[in-house]
Amino acid sequence: MTHTTFSILGDSISTFAGFVPAENELFYPKEGVDVTKVEHTWWHQLAKHCTLDLFMNESYSGSRISRTGLRPLSSSFLDEKRQARLGGDLIIIFGGTNDWGQADLPVTKQVFIQAYEELVTSMLEHHRFSKLYFCTPLQRTDRALDQVNIHNWSQLELADAIRTIVGTHKGAHLIDLAAYPIREGDGMLADNLHPTKQGMEVLSHLVQQGLGL
Repeated sequence: MTHTTFSILGDSISTFAGFVPAENELFYPKEGVDVTKVEHTWWHQLAKHCTLDLFMNESYSGSRISRTGLRPLSSSFLDEKRQARLGGDLIIIFGGTNDWGQADLPVTKQVFIQAYEELVTSMLEHHRFSKLYFCTPLQRTDRALDQVNIHNWSQLELADAIRTIVGTHKGAHLIDLAAYPIREGDGMLADNLHPTKQGMEVLSHLVQQGLGL
């Protein structure tokens, strides 16, 4: 029996030591966070529940959609090397929160929209034999949903931008993770951004629903 294969293009939320390219920065495992085993990650749970085989986890902690920030330009979701490593029947693209919310110079809404448009276009062009799923970021609780960053745009606008862009491209599918309500103290996030073990379980379920599996 041939299993369905999948890849991830992601940021810190999808990392785990030993399961991403060696040069990529990691978040998990992290002292003080209860996601201590790869089996706790959302994508490992997804693979187990849906009988999927991981083709590539191209996740990089702190990475942005746009070519901005303090990390190497090669960490961008737009980087050709990162995109070229991907393959399989399904590709899940899960990022964007760092463009909006990182302390080191978040981007303007216009820069983000241009970068995300380029991301969707390039992924559709180079991965024609994979089904592509683009995720809105999880709600983060370090700021209110309608609170704006230094460039005067909010998490709500971040999610809406992704919804709009994905909706205009035939062949691009949306998983709307941002629609799931998360509140400070509900046990979902360890540090107002990164999922706990409980948060990973919910995230895995949400992605599974989004994939229709």
